[in-house]
Amino acid sequence: MAHTNSTQTEQRQQLSLTGTWRFRAMGTEHDEWRRGTVPGDVYTDLYDAGVISDPYDGDNELTQQWVGKTDWIYQRTVDVPESLLAHDRLELECLGIDTVAEIAVNGTTVGETDNMHRRYAFNLSEALEPGENRIAVRFRSPVEYAATQAAEYPYDVSLIRYPVDQPGRNFIRKAQCHFGWDWGPCLPGVGIWRDIRIVGYSSPQISYTTTEQTHHEDGDVTLSVRVGTDAPTGGTYRLEAELDGERATREVTLATGEDEATIALTVSDPDLWWPNGYGEQPLSTLEVTISDGKAAHTVTDRIGFRDLELVRELTEDGGEMFEFQVNGERIYAKGANWIPTENLRGRIDDGDYESLLSSAVAANMNMIRVWGGGYYELERFYDLCDELGLLVWQDFMFSCALYPATDEFLESVEAEVRYQVRRLANHPSLALWCGNNENEMSLVNWFDDNPHIEAFYTDYERLNDQTIAPVVAEEDPSRTFWPGSPSSGGLFADEGELDPHDQSRGDIHYWDVWHDGEPFEDYLTVKPRFVSEFGYQSFASTDLLSTVVPDDQLNPTAPIMEHHQRNPGGNKRILQRLADHFRVPFDFDDLVYLSQVQHGLAMQTAIEHWRRLKPYCMGTLYWQLNDLWPCASWSSIEYGGEWKALHYMAKRFYEPVLVSSVRPGLEPGVDDGEKELNLNTDGENGERDCSVEVWITSDRPEPLEGTLTVEGYTFDGERLFAREEGVSLEAQESRAVATVPDSAFGDADPTYVFIRSRLETDAPVEPAPDFTFFEPFKHLDLSEPGLSVEVKDGIITLESNATALFVELEARSLPGRFADNYFHLVPGEQVRVPYDGDEVTDATLEAALSVHSLWSTY
Repeated sequence: MAHTNSTQTEQRQQLSLTGTWRFRAMGTEHDEWRRGTVPGDVYTDLYDAGVISDPYDGDNELTQQWVGKTDWIYQRTVDVPESLLAHDRLELECLGIDTVAEIAVNGTTVGETDNMHRRYAFNLSEALEPGENRIAVRFRSPVEYAATQAAEYPYDVSLIRYPVDQPGRNFIRKAQCHFGWDWGPCLPGVGIWRDIRIVGYSSPQISYTTTEQTHHEDGDVTLSVRVGTDAPTGGTYRLEAELDGERATREVTLATGEDEATIALTVSDPDLWWPNGYGEQPLSTLEVTISDGKAAHTVTDRIGFRDLELVRELTEDGGEMFEFQVNGERIYAKGANWIPTENLRGRIDDGDYESLLSSAVAANMNMIRVWGGGYYELERFYDLCDELGLLVWQDFMFSCALYPATDEFLESVEAEVRYQVRRLANHPSLALWCGNNENEMSLVNWFDDNPHIEAFYTDYERLNDQTIAPVVAEEDPSRTFWPGSPSSGGLFADEGELDPHDQSRGDIHYWDVWHDGEPFEDYLTVKPRFVSEFGYQSFASTDLLSTVVPDDQLNPTAPIMEHHQRNPGGNKRILQRLADHFRVPFDFDDLVYLSQVQHGLAMQTAIEHWRRLKPYCMGTLYWQLNDLWPCASWSSIEYGGEWKALHYMAKRFYEPVLVSSVRPGLEPGVDDGEKELNLNTDGENGERDCSVEVWITSDRPEPLEGTLTVEGYTFDGERLFAREEGVSLEAQESRAVATVPDSAFGDADPTYVFIRSRLETDAPVEPAPDFTFFEPFKHLDLSEPGLSVEVKDGIITLESNATALFVELEARSLPGRFADNYFHLVPGEQVRVPYDGDEVTDATLEAALSVHSLWSTY
């Protein structure tokens, strides 16, 4: 399950069943046989067959709900060679059946499934015949199944509902977001979504390996390998492990059927694996072989040597640390939440993984949270995280709901968890197992007045504490199991206490700014240990929206635009806040542009503040990295892979060294648990205080020295003052290094001035400059910047006559990306922006290039 490759001998054969199948509806007018594809799903197959139009287009989704309410059958024939039938053990191995299905071979039922998240293996020894065999998978409607299960439970089990959804998702072990979410469509289809194959073998097989590392003071690492086996007959066999030239062998006695063995080897002073930004990501190949003297079965895995722990220690203030450490180095977690790349599994493409995860690394991220309402990702996802240095916070697939606790349901969950932990545990990127997403909040806040609340607590304990947690502890004792997100963990709390809002311990989700309409400055009142969810929304680009929204509906309040906004009142909320910050434009493109700038400013306000708080706060994972259809959402990368403004801004505010500023009265802090916030702090003379604190936050593991330059400008380019001084920071330090007094500006109009702070260091990449403004952008006295643009050798050089804010470069017709975007340009200075695009000439880039700035929206 954790292995990536298998050595084939005459003693083991595999016959893949992926490729072309036939499918049809059962009991409806769509009972004609059509061509389908495995891996895939019924929505994709129906679209490819011309039965339905694109579910993402317009509001087609609403007229296609019948698909999830229908039973379906998928069928194919396969020629089975005599050599395969000669094996002692014949199995049908199913790595992903979505979801409730009966599987028959030549008319004989060989097994049933009810969980898309687990592996199934069914005995075929009495079902297969020489020559042609017929495989049929009969799917039950997931909507009808879930509704039936919910109706048969002794009481209603609460869950969050969404504008377009189907009920009962918490009663079926299927990706919860298939039933609709507040950023995605409701398309609860069926299908064979991962590999399916016939396997025959006559000698012991390795079904999984998991490893545990012991790091010694001299740099050597002992690797303990747990090997899961499946032997047709019991006996004594030879077990061998090899890695980096080190080899260990031993004789093991195995029982018939499933069993386990262990083997250990020590590797001399291996190179260590590090998260992105802290070092390299060397990977080694571990080979484990089981043999009976006649035949051998070998599996391979990639191993990264690293010592990782989640440190939770009591602090002097009565709180508790929540800090990841890798190889003894403190890691400030910088990243985002991950949702599935597609709602239609037939459209999943490895290229999307590569584009999205490399974009995360390009934005200086080092952690991705796989959110608990989707599915455990495919192998390519985790392989890329290993290669790129992206730590993975892995939720189990439970989200925004309470769940039943029947024996049958928990038995399926136990098998799911055991399989997924064994499958993923060898990935060095995997940092944490997390029980669920927001289920503690369901208990404590959302459904606490339900008459069945005591039963809810009992069911939650049976699921989380008595089923999931013990399996993780048994299968992967080297990693932390975190009970849920958000959670205070309970380790130092009173027994039975759940407090997912406790900012002094554990992780929090902070949504007051978006859901409650609080100003961006509200982020500055929050003092958490780790923030694993928070976000703000923007519109997708006009180009993308135009693929699913008619031109006459490109308006935030038009019906189809609102259909592609799943958070109730979301478009209205974007517009209301836009009016607080900017001059409301009359052009839709300008509206999209400002919404994305506003989105980036919200996240910049929060993340720069929480980075300034280190080491008290040691992580921010914003919601969300990606989308699974064209929509307005919290994503920083829109569906299709284009970066929104937030992602370019994240590249700057997630740099290893951050220069940021804060106004007095807005500094971080809490007082006896109450928020303190003063937007208009009075200075000594009773006038508004425009003074500024400049901070430097370093994630570098070594001391930092540099020169800080703080300058005051007018928007037409006059420099009112400049201050330069040397600064020194300890490793991983964050502190205020300079204060600009209010008197520095004299009697200058605050709508006409700003501060720029720049740091020059010996770092490989110079930190982005910080800009401080003293009035809302809609009040600033901007003039036409008079931008000049030159393209040469793939580099765009820009200059301006007046200050240009949020300069946007676009070349959407070309396959590439700008190195920087949505930046500020000071008069008299040049900004050089490389463009990374294969086979793009200067002439084509210049022809496609357009330049936009805030003044363009005035």
